[in-house]
Amino acid sequence: MEKQILDFSNPVGDPMVEIGRLGLIEFCGKDKFDGVKELKPYVEKLFNNYIFNTAKTLNQVFSDNSKFTHNSSTNDLKKRYKNTIEYFDNFIEQKYSGYCMSCGDKDNLSNVEKMIFPLTTGDKNVNFTSNFSSNILMCKACMSSLFFSPINMKKVDWGKAFPISNNHEINTFWTEENIEIFKSNIVKNVDILPDSRINIFENFIYSTIEELQEEELFGDITFYLISNVDRNTKIELVHVYEKQIRFIHQVAPKFLKNELPTKQKDEWNYLIFKYAYKERKENSKKVKFQEEVIDNKNYKSTMKYFNPLISNFIQGKSILYYFKKNLCSWNLTTIYLKEIKGMREERLNIIKKVADNLQLFNEDDKTFYTKFVRPIEMTKSQTEFREKLRILMRKFLSKSDEPLFTADEMVLYILPSGESWYETKDILLIALYEKMNLKAETIENLNEGDNDE
Repeated sequence: MEKQILDFSNPVGDPMVEIGRLGLIEFCGKDKFDGVKELKPYVEKLFNNYIFNTAKTLNQVFSDNSKFTHNSSTNDLKKRYKNTIEYFDNFIEQKYSGYCMSCGDKDNLSNVEKMIFPLTTGDKNVNFTSNFSSNILMCKACMSSLFFSPINMKKVDWGKAFPISNNHEINTFWTEENIEIFKSNIVKNVDILPDSRINIFENFIYSTIEELQEEELFGDITFYLISNVDRNTKIELVHVYEKQIRFIHQVAPKFLKNELPTKQKDEWNYLIFKYAYKERKENSKKVKFQEEVIDNKNYKSTMKYFNPLISNFIQGKSILYYFKKNLCSWNLTTIYLKEIKGMREERLNIIKKVADNLQLFNEDDKTFYTKFVRPIEMTKSQTEFREKLRILMRKFLSKSDEPLFTADEMVLYILPSGESWYETKDILLIALYEKMNLKAETIENLNEGDNDE
């Protein structure tokens, strides 16, 4: 083989190649090689693990029918290993002209089969690939990186998942942890490829960012979940922003480790735990949850169960409904609204002032709820909500020389143009709930099963 410097030190835009590049560096302990000959022993060691050790989820990255993973050629593992090394050598010896599809490097390229490159199986888009063929032109570094990608992903549900962040320290942390698991699995003689033990993508993401915030690692992250099965190639992408990780760091620095959380001491984790449990519809799942999570005090296992709160939070949807329904504190609400929703503190202060002023009418919590709070809950449109506020203003002026709110406050802070009126309603209700000594169960009984979700 002709000597050629292989440099893996620079990031690559393609996420599949990039996660492999990071895995290669950690696996080999270096990022530059003085020719293919220096890299070859590490490739042989990698293939040795793929062929002779259990790697059940390898085909979630590569095509089932690729020469690299398919076992139809021979049942003799030694011969299959030899064939695989020859397969790699063939790519290294090629010298095609053009540009690498992943990094843009010119010439001295390999004509890589699409079955090796994740998520490109089949010939349907042949006119959009290199040389209008079923193959793809790649440089030697990007092609080599691809072979290392499975050891830097984790099994999640139907595929393999991994994150790519704008913070290099996050990428390094993820890779170091994965390669450590990979090497440990080899010693244990179990499936060598890392397994998250989580079958819900959003829960996997939450668990990952919860771990990152404990390490005080923050940044924007795109999470990928891929499956490269030939007839059903799939990918899911979820982008998580740095502000979401910092929010978790602020409200829940530790996650359900030694004891069940309580609303008073650990409000956010209390909600997380509550919705992992409350969504258990089937009795068999409730029993399993009881045994696995509560009886064994394995609270981290809540990540195995669907959680609507986590799902909404990870997908960037509003979670105010859960705060309102569980009578969450104004403190947690304001942290969420400021840090995640980017709401102005002035607006929050005005809404809180309205809730405080209305306490002028609160001589009995149940009566106050029925006459003042419940009508706000029942509003179904912005017009109706504005009318309720007008009525409250009129009632307030009958007892006070000061207005419940000013015209400017109404226009600029309570119902500003372009903002969600429903969000304003929820925020006002949360502020009102905190002033009352009613429990969520009591309110549900007063409402006789009404649901305004």
